[in-house]
Amino acid sequence: MKKIKTIFTAVILLSFAVNAFAQRGAKVKTLKKEMFNSTIENLVEPNVMGYQYVLIKDGKIAAEGADGKARTGTDGNLDMTTSTPQNIGSLMKFLSGTAMINLFEKPAAKADSEYKKRGLQGSLDMPIWGELPKVWLNQIPGPFDKGISQRNIKFSQLLQHRSGFSEAWKKTKTDGTFLSQLANQFNPDQYGKREYTNLNFTLGGYLLPLIEYHNLNYDLDVETNGMSQVAADKFLRDNLGKRMDALMRERIWNKMTPKFNATCDPKKDVKDTAAYAYPNKESKGGGEFFSSMESNGHCLGVGGYFTSARDLANYAAHFSMTDLIVTQAGRDEMYKEGMPADDRLVWSSATTDNWINTNFKMSRVAWSNGIAGNSKSVLLRLPDDYYLVLFVNSGELSVGELFTVGTLAFKEGMKHNF
Repeated sequence: MKKIKTIFTAVILLSFAVNAFAQRGAKVKTLKKEMFNSTIENLVEPNVMGYQYVLIKDGKIAAEGADGKARTGTDGNLDMTTSTPQNIGSLMKFLSGTAMINLFEKPAAKADSEYKKRGLQGSLDMPIWGELPKVWLNQIPGPFDKGISQRNIKFSQLLQHRSGFSEAWKKTKTDGTFLSQLANQFNPDQYGKREYTNLNFTLGGYLLPLIEYHNLNYDLDVETNGMSQVAADKFLRDNLGKRMDALMRERIWNKMTPKFNATCDPKKDVKDTAAYAYPNKESKGGGEFFSSMESNGHCLGVGGYFTSARDLANYAAHFSMTDLIVTQAGRDEMYKEGMPADDRLVWSSATTDNWINTNFKMSRVAWSNGIAGNSKSVLLRLPDDYYLVLFVNSGELSVGELFTVGTLAFKEGMKHNF
């Protein structure tokens, strides 16, 4: 712990040193890869069990590295590489969120004609209740005194965490089941205000197949088979979770070059190659290896997927430089310079950095993160079409510290231009 504090004191001092290089200029900016790499290695390697990172520029790898252990000797003695699958936690929200924008920009042949007619912005502004199966719709109570309920939630508000679903409300109002959360985790006073909560993307993931085809006859299946409310809910979530995974593969992942590799069933698909997560770098064994498929019976739009830094960087490359995932209009809708921070879609954070703003005219760095126990991951949208993926598999560093390392490494690699 003492070493961590020493290193992050050095981060602050280096930040002041980097700021001293800030000058105005219009020349083509280049990255000193060795400075970028050494900054990440010096700040991360001494503090974690294992790490991996990939930086891309214009859709191509600009720098990458990995070191340490993916698994201890007790758990199989596996070295960490940039191709080691790891639990990315809530970074799955970036995948399911961009898939929703993909569905609105490129509606499926069987999708509701309203999506085709309205386009991206009009579809985002539609209320979600029109896609909810009856067993879920029936959980939504009548309007509150202020005339606001879950029926008012728009698709955009799920992607903005402005739906009114509240983590604080959840603790006192629900029993933790999805049906109870849907019915009781909504706080009308929070509606329209940003509050990060998993339920937004849990529900958003289940909605993807319903947006894709609009009517999957699930209500008829439920009624025909006389299912109870609890049985109907499980039936819906199992089927929608599996279809969510399949549609992302069909529409996006399998069309990438190379194909995007990710799984929510790691104990079946990557049991011998995936990283475990550990409390700290001194841990000897007994690492975490969570399976969403094993725990939930299906995939979720909120987390539980395993992929590597290389694969996620490949996704970021296709996201940023092609129209396969989203178009430029979709990327601008998610976040563009000058947009109020709370209007952003999918990106979980937008953090100011004075040096980057001075030298690149980018007032905020948009980024997303994942925390799955002791597995931590970040995806940063940096200036000049650079994107950074950084993973660690032990608990010493927070995602906020990983963001700090990533931005500092970028500044160290770019400061010679100013």
